[in-house]
Amino acid sequence: MAAQPPSPQTSTSDRLAPADFQARWWTWASQPSNSNPVSDTSGRYCMRDQPVEVWLLAGSLGEEPVERQCRVPADKPLLAPVVNLASDIASCETFMKSAQGEVLVDGSTQTLTKVSATPFTYVARAGNPYGAQTGRINSVGCGLYAWIPAPASGEHELVIRGSAGGRAVDVKYKLIVGAD
Repeated sequence: MAAQPPSPQTSTSDRLAPADFQARWWTWASQPSNSNPVSDTSGRYCMRDQPVEVWLLAGSLGEEPVERQCRVPADKPLLAPVVNLASDIASCETFMKSAQGEVLVDGSTQTLTKVSATPFTYVARAGNPYGAQTGRINSVGCGLYAWIPAPASGEHELVIRGSAGGRAVDVKYKLIVGAD
């Protein structure tokens, strides 16, 4: 559960800068409610609209606990937010004061990256579960994230648990890696 600050200039094949990965995650998470990977309680929408560089995973909207099954390509690193927020600087500062959590892969604790208030732009679709306007949105994001190297082919259990700002996340994934 160690939190480490991200390298500001990080942009390797398995990591993106905080503004870049938050833009990808919030765009992915701002799909319509009826096919949204965050509000999905089974995992049937986890593969929808994934970006090229990383495979995104979701927490929940409060329907705790959530169990999902997701097929994941064998060659992609994973990005899992423990807790995250898209708002403004003041809200992020308050949110991060209580941010805590963990990500486990097959029982092994993953290193968390703490992201303080970072400006970014994302695209929200109509009917998203956050009540956000649609189109391009300029925001400030923050949170705790786990970057996970591409897992080996086979089945894995990934657990996301966290809390911040009165929100709690408790999600368990059965990942099927390398299956078509």
